[in-house]
Amino acid sequence: MKRGMVWHRVAAVLFAIAAAGFALILGSVLWAGLPDLTWHFLASWPNERTGGGGILPELINTGVMVGLTLVITAPLGLAVAVYRREYRMRRAATLNHLRATLLSAPTIVVGLVVYRVAVGWWHWPVSLLTGCLALAVINWPFMVTVAGEALEGVPQGYREASLALGASRWQTIRRVVIPASLAQLVEGLGMAAARLAGESAALIVTAGVNVSRHWSFWAPGETLAVHIWYIRTEGLVLNRDAAAAATGVTLMVLIAVVLWLSRRIARWLE
Repeated sequence: MKRGMVWHRVAAVLFAIAAAGFALILGSVLWAGLPDLTWHFLASWPNERTGGGGILPELINTGVMVGLTLVITAPLGLAVAVYRREYRMRRAATLNHLRATLLSAPTIVVGLVVYRVAVGWWHWPVSLLTGCLALAVINWPFMVTVAGEALEGVPQGYREASLALGASRWQTIRRVVIPASLAQLVEGLGMAAARLAGESAALIVTAGVNVSRHWSFWAPGETLAVHIWYIRTEGLVLNRDAAAAATGVTLMVLIAVVLWLSRRIARWLE
């Protein structure tokens, strides 16, 4: 038997083991969470003392924080990627080092640094806006990477043809390169949104682990992922396992919908 066939079979077996483990975990979460996943659970406020309640504020906070973070970091990431790829300036090496450092840093460390700066120095409260700042720092290097890969995927002939027709470099970037990479940018945006929706460590210290009855950017902003962590570690209610599983199912469905929509939009743009 050829060596390539052996490695192919080994890879297939390892993939089957990983898929079976994932299916087992996913099935156990669905089994525990689906019975409690009702409209009342999705549309009501949590009750930490008596149990029951729902996850409506966590849903709102997750959507607002992910959306605001992407509004901030998507254009910044694209701008830095254009600077690195299209202009190839000398200072791009410094940006590359900063990007690699932030990508490799644990998110809890980023959260503690943001807490020190925003809460300790600027006197911001532990709030939704402080959490958005932490997510922006976490997501910015990822968006630079995604945008850079999208720009690299545009054939060099597109740029050369545009320049040969008399367009400036900026006109080429704005009217040729970015439109040609838009599909991949949208798909990368979906992956970034899914990644942010599952973040918890940095948000525990910056956005808090509770919600306010009066929604505000300056109020605590517990998200779905943080809510799962809180009720599994600090919750005292009897149904905490079922509530955590139902919240987990909601988060997985939300991420799946975001990824599906981003891919559909990307295919349409292609």
